[in-house]
Amino acid sequence: MKLKNTLLASALLSATAFSVNAATELTPEQAAAVKPFDRVVVTGRFNAIGEAVKAVSRRADKEGAASFYVVDTSDFGNSGNWRVVADLYKADAEKAEETSNRVINCVVELPKDQAVLIEPFDTVTVQGFYRSQPEVNDAITKAAKAKGAYAFYIVRQIDANQGGNQRITAFIYKKDAKKRVVQSPDVIPADSEAGRAALAAGGEAAKKVEIPGVATTASPSSEVGRFFETQSSKGGRYTVTLPDGTKVEELNKATAAMMVPFDSIKFSGNYGNMTEVSYQVAKRAAKKGAKYYHITRQWQERGNNLTVSADLYK
Repeated sequence: MKLKNTLLASALLSATAFSVNAATELTPEQAAAVKPFDRVVVTGRFNAIGEAVKAVSRRADKEGAASFYVVDTSDFGNSGNWRVVADLYKADAEKAEETSNRVINCVVELPKDQAVLIEPFDTVTVQGFYRSQPEVNDAITKAAKAKGAYAFYIVRQIDANQGGNQRITAFIYKKDAKKRVVQSPDVIPADSEAGRAALAAGGEAAKKVEIPGVATTASPSSEVGRFFETQSSKGGRYTVTLPDGTKVEELNKATAAMMVPFDSIKFSGNYGNMTEVSYQVAKRAAKKGAKYYHITRQWQERGNNLTVSADLYK
């Protein structure tokens, strides 16, 4: 579900997105592999993520960059404008220095982007009063080491009670852990108009379409451990189910950038949380025959009213 001031993972664009601009957008993996030479901020009123990315591309051209990567996007004041932050890269950009993973009590700590690519063989859970994260890591790695683990990844860390105790669960991995079959969370829905068109086109376009039933790198494995300890949701896109049973799914920014909306909506109201906002968007989207939506902007009006705009997709 879209929240304000979230990181923008706009890794893929439609084929026409850069018909004029020379600078191209990097995927997260490509951006992580090289060093940027500058970071820029672009502000303006953009009706869709594609417009914001084009503006960044033009700025990148002006600065002599061969490519760019959008790092962050947020509302700028209460005017409805966007503030977009991007890193710029030269064609001959230096390779980024590789950082090694920490080793604690002889057990390797994995970052999420590595952990989601392999299958854990078990989980470990510890509970107690820990004064700092190093104490948590010490306890969890001792439990992992006792089970013969090579590596670990903390998947859940919560307050167990009002006394300051915490309950922590981690996936643990063997050195020769099996690789997971996963796909990007930014792929185009297979049953959307854009997805069917891309599959019909074949080639590189078809590779941007989701494979039904295959997990994404947005969530860890669900093969081991208890669901409530290892999974924050059922996975997949955020879906709103309306009273009549109609389901409308929310697209992230990267996926929306690869699709062409058939319509858009804009409305205002007093909403207590993003769940309410998503429901209101989905209700209006369904009335227009949309199966998917992407919230493009949301900003505070006078009082407590929130104005929301969204693109709609079939």
